[in-house]
Amino acid sequence: MRTVDKLTTIYSVSVDKRKMLLTISDFAKVKGLSRQRVSKAVKDGKLEGAIVNSGKKKLIDKDLGLELWESTTSIVHKPVITTQSKKELKKQIDALPDDAIPDFNTSRARKEHWQASLAQLQVQQQKKDLIPVTQIKKSSFEMGRAIRESLANLADRLASQVAGETDPQVIHKLLTQEHRAALEQLVES
Repeated sequence: MRTVDKLTTIYSVSVDKRKMLLTISDFAKVKGLSRQRVSKAVKDGKLEGAIVNSGKKKLIDKDLGLELWESTTSIVHKPVITTQSKKELKKQIDALPDDAIPDFNTSRARKEHWQASLAQLQVQQQKKDLIPVTQIKKSSFEMGRAIRESLANLADRLASQVAGETDPQVIHKLLTQEHRAALEQLVES
């Protein structure tokens, strides 16, 4: 005696007369399968005891059909359905280490996220909102060198003028003028 026949015999005795009957499409939705897959199982006789003919339509007893499906369908063919929102998927992607290899959809979502970030950076760079770090380092170095040179040359330029002066106010005025001239030169460049 086949497993299907055993289950049919057991269920035919204990099933209440008020069975929940589903169309093939509705049963497929309950199981998370395609209608074609359920139709093939009906044709192959995997749901033989759960089928009720109602005119031209074949209806499936929900409880018996689910039991028969679980017992006659191999584990390999059972679908894994994940329903995640975009936020949940993003949290899952962000939580993964960079060296982990996620499934295809996760990888594609990660790729799209980083491509969007890269495109945003390129737009900002073209608008001149972003400046390359090397350019900032170069200009900072040049500015620092100019400050150093102008302050170092200050003593050489003023040494002879200050040596001949005895009035502290004149010396202060010369030093202040040279400092301002050096700083204004930096502002202009």
